[in-house]
Amino acid sequence: MKTQSKQTICVHEGQRPDEYNGINTPVFTSTSYGYLDTEKRLYPRYFNIPNQQVLIDKLSRLENAESGLIFGSGMAAISTTLFSLLNKGDHIVFQKGLYGGTINFTQKDFDRFGIQYTMLQNNDINSIRDSLQQNTKILYIESPSNPLLTIVDLEAVSKVCKSKNIVSVIDNTFASPINQNPINFGIDIVLHSATKYLGGHSDISAGAVLSSKELINKIMQTSLNFGGSLNALMCHLLERSMKHLPCGLQNKMKMRRRSLSILSVVQR
Repeated sequence: MKTQSKQTICVHEGQRPDEYNGINTPVFTSTSYGYLDTEKRLYPRYFNIPNQQVLIDKLSRLENAESGLIFGSGMAAISTTLFSLLNKGDHIVFQKGLYGGTINFTQKDFDRFGIQYTMLQNNDINSIRDSLQQNTKILYIESPSNPLLTIVDLEAVSKVCKSKNIVSVIDNTFASPINQNPINFGIDIVLHSATKYLGGHSDISAGAVLSSKELINKIMQTSLNFGGSLNALMCHLLERSMKHLPCGLQNKMKMRRRSLSILSVVQR
C-alpha cells in the first residue's frame, strides 16, 4: 500500500462517494436494507452500515489495526471490550490514574459479575509484573492518562503481556492516533473516546475499539447483544470532524499546555 500522511488518511480514507461523485460520504439513515440475493445483512446494530464502515476504515488505518468497531460512547467501547474478554473468575490489572468513568465502571460492576481486579499503586514495570496472577487475562493502561497525563512504557507492557499470554488494552484517547499508535509497540487493543479529540466540536458522543480481526470478531459477538452502535448521522459528524483532526489537535494541545501551566502557577 502506498504510504500516505496521516493528514491525507484523515481526509480521504474510507470515503464512500455517491452516484454524483460528491467529495463527502452521504448519510445512510436506513435501518432496513435489501437482503435478497446477498449474504450481507446491513443493520446499524451489526456495525456494518456504510457510515460506520467509513469510520472503521479511517481509524483502523490511522492506528495500523486490522479492524475495529464504532460505539455510541467511549464507555460503551470500554465496557463492551472488557466484558467480551473477561469471564467470572478472571482477573484484570489496571494502571494507577485512570479516567474516572473507567474506575467507576470497574468498582460498580466487576464484583457482581465475579471478575477480580487490581488497581496498581505504582505504574513501573516491576509493579505491573508483580501484580499478575495465574488468572490474569487483561492488562489495562491509559497513556497519557485522563486528566493527569501519566505515562506508561508501552513496549515494556507489551513484552510482559506477550510473555504471559495476557491481552494488553490501552485507552489512547488523550494521545490520539495522530501522536501515538500503540499497536506499533505491540499493544493488542486500542480504545478511544471519540467524544473528545476525534469529535472535536463538543457535539458528538462516540467511542471506538481497534485491534486484530481475531479480537474484533470476539468483541463483536458481545457488541451485537449490548447494542451500543453509533447511528449514521453521528458517524457522518465524526467523519467530518476527523478530516481536520491533525490541525485541530495542534490547537487543542496548545490550549491544554497553557491550562496546565496556569494550574502549576496557581498551585505554587
